Amino acid sequence: MHASSIADQLSVQSRVLPPSTREISTAIYSIKEILFPCKSNSDDEQEQHITDLKYDLAVLIAQAMNAVAEGEHQNAAVRKAEEFIEALSHIQSMSVLDIAAALKGDPAAKNEAEVITYYPGFFAILVYRISHALHSLDVPYIPRGMTEFAHSRTGIDIHPGATIGKGFFIDHGTGVVIGETTEIGEDVILYQGVTLGALSFRHDKNGKVIREERRHPRLEDRVTIYANATVLGGGTTVGHDSIVGSSVWLIESVEPFSQVGMKPPETKMKRRKVS
Repeated sequence: MHASSIADQLSVQSRVLPPSTREISTAIYSIKEILFPCKSNSDDEQEQHITDLKYDLAVLIAQAMNAVAEGEHQNAAVRKAEEFIEALSHIQSMSVLDIAAALKGDPAAKNEAEVITYYPGFFAILVYRISHALHSLDVPYIPRGMTEFAHSRTGIDIHPGATIGKGFFIDHGTGVVIGETTEIGEDVILYQGVTLGALSFRHDKNGKVIREERRHPRLEDRVTIYANATVLGGGTTVGHDSIVGSSVWLIESVEPFSQVGMKPPETKMKRRKVS
């Protein structure tokens, strides 16, 4: 179906609110099914699924744009939907590397199908990669709605504006928070309860938050951060091949190959008195 014919068929009612959680979750599962189908589809079936997704997504995008400002948004919505469809192959290739990272990082993971179907960390990362592509296209509301849906399902909160490299793995995952301007390199591992957050943020002379500045930390390649660690601040960089231990509070940069808070606790044994 051509872009012009899709735009002609779009009929967006005037609405104040953006797309609902139900509409957004339906789109997520449709995209996931195209990327990782449950059954072997013929080329014609796959093409039809993509065409259907393009139309449905264009409707949602037009609704979201209409919630920002009323107007005729059909053509712009179709263009954004088409650009997203073009990004599907990149999302899929990145997700395949995330699956490989899960299999490498978790000895309990049996195979790819188990990771795709059940692992909350993979689901949250997949939804992030989908939402990040839409965020990069300046689609309003929908990217945040997608990651909030994943947050409600998994307990993992990843802002769609974050930048995350290939081979990302979140083990267990509950309580992980990744802020909007976070930058994460390749082959990074996070465990449950990790926060990559803002330490503080500046305001302009009118008291408004300056949003253009980086407020969240940067993790370079092959960093591992263990459970309940907190890394804060836009000026904080964790150098490549570093390990941040459990429950560490980190607000300053560390050099590559660092081990932060990894010293094992001393154990002192009391000698039992012999009567």
